[in-house]
Amino acid sequence: MSKNGNPIDALIAGLAVVRDEELKEELQTSGAALLATILVCPVEASQRTRAPRRRRRALAVAAGLALAAVLSLPALSIVRSIAGLGSGADDLTPVPTSSEIVVVSGRAGVPWKIVAVKSDHGLCWGLQVKDPSEGWTQGLGCDYLDLRGDLPPDVRGNPSRPCLTSPTEVVPCASLSRHWVDFPGDTTNFSGYDALNRIIVLGVVARGVAAVELVLTNGKTVPANLVERPHGLPLSFYWAVLPPSDGYRRTSDVVEVTKMALARDAAGRVLERRVPAWNGNPTGDPEGAPPPS
Repeated sequence: MSKNGNPIDALIAGLAVVRDEELKEELQTSGAALLATILVCPVEASQRTRAPRRRRRALAVAAGLALAAVLSLPALSIVRSIAGLGSGADDLTPVPTSSEIVVVSGRAGVPWKIVAVKSDHGLCWGLQVKDPSEGWTQGLGCDYLDLRGDLPPDVRGNPSRPCLTSPTEVVPCASLSRHWVDFPGDTTNFSGYDALNRIIVLGVVARGVAAVELVLTNGKTVPANLVERPHGLPLSFYWAVLPPSDGYRRTSDVVEVTKMALARDAAGRVLERRVPAWNGNPTGDPEGAPPPS
């Protein structure tokens, strides 16, 4: 970097490699709490041994995002999490514009449900679990959705929100290409899902997608369940409960389960493939640079 270079660009360019799944637990908190965590856990080399490896990498990205005006990876659905929806007392608290929509529910050791709520921050959605002692978890993720289609603001989100297109480039999210399928999240790395005895994978797709397949990290391909336009929403949800026979059980050793999400139309034609996003391939392009091993 030149002497007159932007220090924020330098910080972002030098961040650790981070996949989108690794950010979830760090971002299941308020903005104030996240900033406090960053401030007490600096990312300088002399301090990094104080946090586990996965937490260090997430904090490095969190620090870069905080300093760069809270940037967004467009491939992600979960960027900021909330404990329910509030009354809009601050800019970080979404104001709901609809009642709670239960997309689908089931049981995997304990009851679970996929929930969505429209808000002034876009669609807030996620998986909630009923803990035997603490009741239902409340966290939902809200952010700009880069799906194809004519989505209203309380589903699409803020089009001027800044999105990373490379480790050093930022543009308004609305200026980026739109996609058929959003790469899924899962329940492997968030302590709120500890009561589950199965791994659940979930994501959203645009109208026109008739089927979703999940290519797992063990090489198997699993068809996802599709819930089309629940309660009239202009998008669909997909989900899968991975069977233990596939080798995926909820243990601390499981890091990643999905290698690729594949969307097909009603004729079986492939519409799009998405892979996990990281800070060198923030759009999840299957032809993009793979993360260093």
